[in-house]
Amino acid sequence: MGLSLDGISDLESGWQSPESEPSHRCLDRKTHHSHSWDGRESKGLSKASGGSWFGSRSGSLRQDRTPPGPSESKSLLPSSPCYQESSREREFLLQLLGRQRPERSLALQAAAQQVDWRRLFRITPPDLTAYLAYKTSEHGFAGQCPVELLREAGHARLATAARWLRLRFELQNLVSEFTRHEVEFVILKGAVLAFLAYPDSSLRSVSDIDLLVRPEGLAKALKLIEEAGFKCPKRFEFANPLIVKDFVVPGEEISLPLEKTGTQALIELHTQLESAEPWFALPTAKVWKRVEQVDWNDLRIPILDAHEFLFHLVQHLSRGHFFSLGLRPLLDVHLWIELQEKRLDWEWIGRETVRRGYSDWMYLTLKMVKDSFGTGIPAEFFRQLKAPPRLDEVESLAYEQVWMNHLHSRVPPQLAMTFSQPSLGQAVSSLFRRMAPGVSFDGRTIPPLKAPWLGSFRRVLRDLKVKAPVYVRAWRNGSLAWSSLQQAARLVRGRGEIRNILLNRQ
Repeated sequence: MGLSLDGISDLESGWQSPESEPSHRCLDRKTHHSHSWDGRESKGLSKASGGSWFGSRSGSLRQDRTPPGPSESKSLLPSSPCYQESSREREFLLQLLGRQRPERSLALQAAAQQVDWRRLFRITPPDLTAYLAYKTSEHGFAGQCPVELLREAGHARLATAARWLRLRFELQNLVSEFTRHEVEFVILKGAVLAFLAYPDSSLRSVSDIDLLVRPEGLAKALKLIEEAGFKCPKRFEFANPLIVKDFVVPGEEISLPLEKTGTQALIELHTQLESAEPWFALPTAKVWKRVEQVDWNDLRIPILDAHEFLFHLVQHLSRGHFFSLGLRPLLDVHLWIELQEKRLDWEWIGRETVRRGYSDWMYLTLKMVKDSFGTGIPAEFFRQLKAPPRLDEVESLAYEQVWMNHLHSRVPPQLAMTFSQPSLGQAVSSLFRRMAPGVSFDGRTIPPLKAPWLGSFRRVLRDLKVKAPVYVRAWRNGSLAWSSLQQAARLVRGRGEIRNILLNRQ
């Protein structure tokens, strides 16, 4: 599962982003073979909505805000002080990044003179600052924006451009090797968006390149990648599939990014898609029939066709991450729809959405995209679908993830999970599960742990070596402040509520 880079330094320090964390599709740390498991789906987050043991005074997510109505558009934001104080900037940001409407140009120019530009850049997720600066200049507002903000955004864009030079070089070599050895593959998500949907690839950072391969070609693909110098990063050396078992469904993979030694180039191999089995009744083999070739610089590369790519984007950001990746994935969907406007058959998309069982996630996500960016999604599409249950509430929960998650992304994830537990006993239990994950989970394809006690000991040593400095930095930069911990735990509970509302009924 796919933080985009908050700067290259984060990866150097071992602080992982959601995109560089182990995906719910896994490569074994020693053999680099993909493993799936056949176990029971856990309801580990099912009780999160009742608040946490440490922050009961803040209440649950559904108690301390009034859900907005579905007819409202860009103001669908939780009614908390942090939203109220920057609502003007949020509205301006969405208009600036969204579909250009000539009738709104004068209003946009007037708004540009009223917004607090420093606040605007502060509320913008780091992975969108370069694109914000680009749109600011495109609209002729650069003279109204403080020079240092544009300079910082320019530095971020240069860092992304430099990263793409390395990634493109490595990908060209892999494409050549895969083609020579007749390994079928498809390039997914960020790499496709960066070069097709964005004006320039330097405006869309990625933390890794995702490749889909056929299950029968996985071993050969892994061998070729390993021969190219890619290995499992040391920060995942003691990754244990049992730790993340509570968040997967039977048969789901967990993937670790493979890193080119001496670089920050990451490749992640998949044999499954969030829009297909085991989550939905769509064999991945059928997705392979909807692959097309596109020009990618001097290469011809395979990607999912316009419709399958859209389905995958939506399922990845919504059902895959419960909107915790922030605003950029919604913008990705908007830009893809704008790019493919003449090719998308919305009547067919509506029928397939219902047939495949995507309705709740497609309705919610595309409504948010349309409301936020004015995307050209016809009203007939929504009339074909049944609205998700408790739409107002789940939409408000999703918007909170979109706008707030990047502000608390530096709170160590395990700490946020611990503080989100509904009782002190469960919080303590979650910490012990980290040191000694239960071995009762029966998954025939999970590699057995030869010496569980030794694994626990090495895991603790690894935490002291790798994570202790992260916690120290988090303490120094204020990420461990009580308010930050409360908000981070609140977001974890919010994802649990979205999960409960939309998944528990399925």
